[in-house]
Amino acid sequence: MSLQVDYANRAPDITAKDATANPRGLTAPGRVGRLLGVFFTKRNSLVCFVLFPSMIVAVYCFLIASGQYISETRMVVRTIGVSEQFDASEKREGRSIIGGDSLTQDSYIVANYLKSPQIVRRLDAEIGLRGFFLKDAIDTLSRLRREASFEDLYKYWLKQVDTYVDGPSGIIVFTVRAFSPEDSVVISSAALAAADEMIDKISEKAKNDLVTRGERDVMLRLDEYRNALDELRDYQNKTGILDPISSAKMANAIIAKLTEEKLGLTVALKSLEAAKAGDTARGRQLRRSIQALDEQIELRQNNVAGKKATNETQLSSSMTEFSRLETRRIVAQALYEATVRNLDTAKSAALKRTTFMAVFSNSHTPEQSEYPDRFSEWVIITAGLFTLWVTGTLIWMSIEDHRV
Repeated sequence: MSLQVDYANRAPDITAKDATANPRGLTAPGRVGRLLGVFFTKRNSLVCFVLFPSMIVAVYCFLIASGQYISETRMVVRTIGVSEQFDASEKREGRSIIGGDSLTQDSYIVANYLKSPQIVRRLDAEIGLRGFFLKDAIDTLSRLRREASFEDLYKYWLKQVDTYVDGPSGIIVFTVRAFSPEDSVVISSAALAAADEMIDKISEKAKNDLVTRGERDVMLRLDEYRNALDELRDYQNKTGILDPISSAKMANAIIAKLTEEKLGLTVALKSLEAAKAGDTARGRQLRRSIQALDEQIELRQNNVAGKKATNETQLSSSMTEFSRLETRRIVAQALYEATVRNLDTAKSAALKRTTFMAVFSNSHTPEQSEYPDRFSEWVIITAGLFTLWVTGTLIWMSIEDHRV
C-alpha cells in the first residue's frame, strides 16, 4: 500500500467520476473534496499548520514576550532552647515548639504559607501586589487582567513563585519571578517579612497554649482535690470520727485497760470465795464491778467490730468508706502536685525556647532575564506543531489510500 498521494492529480479523476454519476454538476461532498485537494496539499498544510504558527511564536518569544527576572532566597527554620520535659517518664527532645517530631515540619509550614491565599491578600494590601503585574510594559499575554478577581490574582501568584524544601536539612528555597529586577526583590522581601511574622505568631501561640493548657490542668486537679477534701470532711462530721484507725487503736487500748482491771477484780473475788466470804458486801461489790466492766468491754468491742448493733457507728463499717475517701484524697493530691510541677516546667520551657526563620542567602537584584527561555520554548512549540502535522498527514493519506 502506497501512502504517497498527490491530491492535485487525483482531483480531476474524482471530478470526472462525479460528473459521470451526476451530469448536472458536482455533488456537495465532491466540491468539498476538490477544494481540499487544491488548497490542502502537503506543502500548503505544512506552511499553514507548522511554518506560519512557528513564525508567529518566534515573533512573540523573541520580540514581544516580556522578560522576567528571578529572585531566589534560601532560608531555614530553627528552634533553640531546652527540650520540653513534663515529667521524669515523658520527654519530647528534639521536637519543634510548633509541634511535630521534626523541625522540618516548620519549614513545610513556611513553604506552604508562601503559596497561600493569605500572603497574597496581605501583599496586595501592603505593597500593592496587583500593580506589579499590571504595568503597561508587560506584554498582553503575560500581564494580569485589570479586572482580575482575587482568585485570578492568587492563581497568577502561584505561577510566579516557587518553593522547595530539602527534607533532610529543612532548607527552604523561595523564588519569585517579576518583570523588573527591583520588583522581584521587593516582592521577595515583603513575602519573607510576612512569613517571618507568621512563624513568630505561631511560636508565641504555641508557647502560650502550652502554658495555658498547664494552668487549665492545674485548676482542674485543684478542683478535684478540693472536692475530695470536702467529701472526706463531710463524712468525718457525719460520723464524728476523724480517723477510724486512730479511734480503733484508742478503743483497743481502753478495752485492754478494762480487761486488765476486770482480771484484778476477778482475782480478788476468787480470793474471797476461797475464804468462804463470797456473799459478803465486798464480794457482792466485786461482782457488780466485774459485771459493769464486762458491759463496758462488750460495748467497746461492738463499737470497734461486732455483730450486735449499737447506737454509735462501728469503726469497722466506717473504715471502708473512710479508706475510699482517703485514697481519693491522696490520689487527687498527687495529681495536683504533678500538674503544678508540669506547669512550672512548661513555663520554663516557654521562656527558653524560641522558633525563628534564618535567611542565609538573601535575594539579590538580578542582572539579566532568565525567563522565559525564548529559544527553548520556540523549539518545543515548533516540534509539537510539526509532530501534529505529520500525524494528521499520515492519517489523511491513509484514509485517501483506502478510498482507491
